[in-house]
Amino acid sequence: MGNAEDSDSQRWKPYARVVVACTGFVVLLACAETSSIDTRVPNVLVIVADDLGFSDIGVLGGEIPTPNIDALAEEGILMTNFHVAATCSPTRAMLMSGVDNHRAGLGNMGEFLSDSQHGKPGYEGHLNHQVRTLATALREAGYATAMAGKWHLGTEPKERPHARGFDRTFALLEGTSSAWSDLSAAPLIGNRAHFTRNGEVVERGPGFAATLFVDELIDFIDDEREGQPFFAYLTFQSVHWPHHAPDEFLKKVRGRYDAGWRAVRQARLERQRELEIFPPRTTASPMEEHVSKWSELSEAQRRDEAARMEAYAAMGMAMDFEIGRLLSHLRSIGELDNTLVLFLSDNGADPSQPERSPRGRRWYEARYPETDASELGRPGSFPSTGYAWARVSVTPLATNKGRPGEGGLRVPLIARLPGQVAASTTSASFGYATDLFPTILDAIGLDSKTAALPGTQAIQGSSLWGVMTGVRERAHLETESIGYELMGNSALFRGDFKLVRQHTKPWRLYNIAQDPGETSDLAAAQPRLFEEMIEGYRQYEEQMGVVPVPEDYDVMEQLLKARSS
Repeated sequence: MGNAEDSDSQRWKPYARVVVACTGFVVLLACAETSSIDTRVPNVLVIVADDLGFSDIGVLGGEIPTPNIDALAEEGILMTNFHVAATCSPTRAMLMSGVDNHRAGLGNMGEFLSDSQHGKPGYEGHLNHQVRTLATALREAGYATAMAGKWHLGTEPKERPHARGFDRTFALLEGTSSAWSDLSAAPLIGNRAHFTRNGEVVERGPGFAATLFVDELIDFIDDEREGQPFFAYLTFQSVHWPHHAPDEFLKKVRGRYDAGWRAVRQARLERQRELEIFPPRTTASPMEEHVSKWSELSEAQRRDEAARMEAYAAMGMAMDFEIGRLLSHLRSIGELDNTLVLFLSDNGADPSQPERSPRGRRWYEARYPETDASELGRPGSFPSTGYAWARVSVTPLATNKGRPGEGGLRVPLIARLPGQVAASTTSASFGYATDLFPTILDAIGLDSKTAALPGTQAIQGSSLWGVMTGVRERAHLETESIGYELMGNSALFRGDFKLVRQHTKPWRLYNIAQDPGETSDLAAAQPRLFEEMIEGYRQYEEQMGVVPVPEDYDVMEQLLKARSS
């Protein structure tokens, strides 16, 4: 099994593809300097934002300035119906393997495993060795491979990115940390987060996280490729709490959120209508009644709440700036237009505020003592946005990170590769996290059906490349079912329909093409489809080996158990 990660059997296959293309079509393409067609094997750059909500970027209605991310969409395709898991590591496992999270080792996050799940297949709590990684497949195909940023797929030496197909790595092993240091951002991690370089634990060093990660990849691209095409996996901490940013970005957003969450949400809805992101009569998921009216808050409370969203926005701006710096470097060395760039978020916006919880407050006060609104976003502070702003971030969708509503599962996906992906295109075709692996292989001319070696899980996703290049309208048949489960929260997608259930609550049925806000339950109106999809979900659970959590399952209780053990 371990040898699968180290095989060299297909190392130069992309180069062979180019030779075959030039030999077979020598008259048509000429394969000469006079041809305008770039026959080089494309590089691959995958950029993953952390906890970025669906509507946070400009091209999806957000007011946060994200010119570089927006430019990727304007020069490529924006996919508005792409889905992932509701939390980070299950999504990352599917992106890296093309396999459902229950088979890839993250049937549940390692931190939240219930007693019934411990030791069960697919619940290892890290990316298991029954899957072959995207990095391994591309390295064996002749690519130089590197990752920089958050890993969160295992901490032991054999689980680290350097052992899973990456030639060069600078990785935050855990789920989060301060963006300025290795100071932990959660009691479960301990006082310090762990960083590794090429598999070995190292000191993080000073600087802002997003800048460090981009510096690392620029050095790799310049110094260590030896003429090979590259696969770069850039996984930001942005915009996971604590929301930190350099002062220059914090200054640019001061006062931007003084009108309050409902006013900002309404402005996003209006921009989405202008951009025609959704059908004209789309109804937004309602802002819950228990969310306070902005006018009912004291002046100090309004300033504090606005400052929290300012820190979030500034962190997003800083991430966008660093993306722009990397893309500018690729342009300067003549590689940008020969690089397939993919941008996405790992799940929806996070409503949690751990520093305000009764259980965690004392721990955070000792490590992040700065709470003045004017200092939020700077070192020493721990700003989180909370429930109301998280609802704004996923406009017009329902629920947030951790939940199975569209606000937890639907995220932006952008693809750019000039000459193959047409500029300024948008697709509402359904896509899922497991689709990214075969999409990338398809884009560089490899067959995803042969990507899994004997003893490893077969790729389950479908390539989105035909949709991205305008050859196909859909990557999935309208009759195909795609299941999802995490911590008792469940969903089944089929065509335009979505069956969804929050843990212990009744099943509901929505047409998410017409009703992405999940406001009109169709279970009673379409009973036959409802029952068929419930049966489809039952089959999914059986096929994937889903181990249910108990009815009284509580995430915080699992965290406390994990910490005490």
